[in-house]
Amino acid sequence: MTKKKRRTHWFFGLLFRILLIVAAAAMVLSYVALFVNPSKCALPLLFGLFFIPILFLNVLLMVVALANRSKSVWIPIIVALPSLLYAELFYKFSAGDTPDKEGIVMRVESFNVGMFSSSSLYKTRDACRKALVESLQRTSPDVVSLQEFFVENYQMADTLLGRLYPYRYYHLFKVHNGKLFGTMILSKLPIMESGTIRFRRSTNLSVWADIDHYGRRIRVYNNHLESYNISFTSLVKRFAEEESAEQIGMQLEEVGQKMIGTVIRRSDQANAILENINGCSFPAIICGDFNDTPMSYVYHTLAKGRKDSFKDCGKGFGSTFAPLWPLLRIDYIIYPEEYCGMSHKVLKENISDHYPVVAEIII
Repeated sequence: MTKKKRRTHWFFGLLFRILLIVAAAAMVLSYVALFVNPSKCALPLLFGLFFIPILFLNVLLMVVALANRSKSVWIPIIVALPSLLYAELFYKFSAGDTPDKEGIVMRVESFNVGMFSSSSLYKTRDACRKALVESLQRTSPDVVSLQEFFVENYQMADTLLGRLYPYRYYHLFKVHNGKLFGTMILSKLPIMESGTIRFRRSTNLSVWADIDHYGRRIRVYNNHLESYNISFTSLVKRFAEEESAEQIGMQLEEVGQKMIGTVIRRSDQANAILENINGCSFPAIICGDFNDTPMSYVYHTLAKGRKDSFKDCGKGFGSTFAPLWPLLRIDYIIYPEEYCGMSHKVLKENISDHYPVVAEIII
C-alpha cells in the first residue's frame, strides 16, 4: 500500500469512527428521553422521537464494521443491545396467550378524527362523519374517546352519535365561524361524574368520565396533548425558497425552538394528568393522542406501573399515524396492571390521518 493510500485509508477510518461515536451518543440520548423531564432538559426527547431511525443507523454501522473487521464494532453493539428491552413498544411477534382472568370485558376505542378534514378518501366532513358512525357500528366499543372532534353546533355534538351512545361528556371550543371542536367521551354505560383538565395557553386538554361498569366505578381519561403543529411539506417548501445557508439556518433554529417549546408543554400536560390520576381513588383507563412516541417522557410518565394495550396483547407493528412515517405510534390505551388485555387492534380506516385503536380489556 502506497503512502497516499494509507493516508486515505486512515482518514476514512477516522471519519467512520467519528460517525460511530455520534450515532452511539444519539442512541444513548434516545434511551435517556424516557426518564428526563423536557422542562429540565429537552434535548434527549428530540432523539427519542427518532429512536427507530437512530437504531437502524447503528445496526447499519455495525454491519459495515463487521464487514470491514473493524475493532470499533463493539460501539454499535453495546449501544444497540438495550433496544431489545424496548422492542415490544414498537413490534410484537404475537399477541400472547389468552388470559385466564375472569371478569367482564370492556371494549374501548381511542381515535383522533382529525376534525373530519384529513382523510384522502372522504372529501367532505359529512362523509367523514358518516364513515365514523359506520365504523363504530361495526366495532361497537363500550366507551369511545375522540380527539379533534368537529361539529357545526352543540345539537350536532349530541345527536351525531346519540343513538349509539346515550351517555357523553365533551369539552368543545368555538372557532372564529362559530363552529366547535374539541375532545369527547362517548359511553354505552352510565356516566356518574365527569370533568376537564385544562392546560395553560392551549386548546389541547384532557377530559375524564367516571363510568358505571356494572357496579364498578372506572375513570376513563381522554387526552389530546400538544402537537408540534409543523407542516413538513410547507417546511420543505420554505427551505427550497431560501437563497442562502444563513436563511436556512435561521429557519432551522426557529423550528428547533418551536419543537423544544412543544415538548416542554407536553411534559407539563402529562404531569397535570398524572396528578389528577393520583388523586383518583378508583381504577383509571388512559386513552388518547399523546403526540409522542413510546420513547418519551410523556409515555413513561402515564404508562409507568400500568399496561399498554399494544404491549399487552397487540401484534405486528403498532403504528397509529401514517403520514409522517409508517412506524409512528402516538395513540394509546393504557390501563391498570390488574386488568388483562384480550385484544388490541389498529383499524386501517382512512377516516383521518390517525388510525382508530380498539382494545378489549377484562375488568
